[in-house]
Amino acid sequence: MKYIFLLFLPVVLVTVTGCGNGHVSGSGTVTYSSGEPVPGGVIFFSTPQFNYTATIENGLFELGGLKEKDGLPPGTYNVHLIGSKPSEGTDQDIPLFAAKYNNPETSGIVIEIKSNKNQQIEIIVEKP
Repeated sequence: MKYIFLLFLPVVLVTVTGCGNGHVSGSGTVTYSSGEPVPGGVIFFSTPQFNYTATIENGLFELGGLKEKDGLPPGTYNVHLIGSKPSEGTDQDIPLFAAKYNNPETSGIVIEIKSNKNQQIEIIVEKP
């Protein structure tokens, strides 16, 4: 009887402690088609069930990893970006991306997040 319990001990431990939240951390780059990094902005990852945002700084962004449930669950995401910079001499902002990237339905960017940790994502966009 004691040996049968030892056989089931791993199953009991996994059930009690859980298998983690399954969210994937990682990082990514956002560059223009010319190769230069996008200076800033916000990137959005969305599905009907989940939304996630990350800040772009000098062409780089991070996917979670700082706290529990931070990062993205595995799946396929529609991606869009927003960002602008002040225009010198006016009170208008200059967009950092072509307008199509402001909407997940027109951006044309779809990313698959796999279950492996520390995923690397590369996104290339056009200037306005």
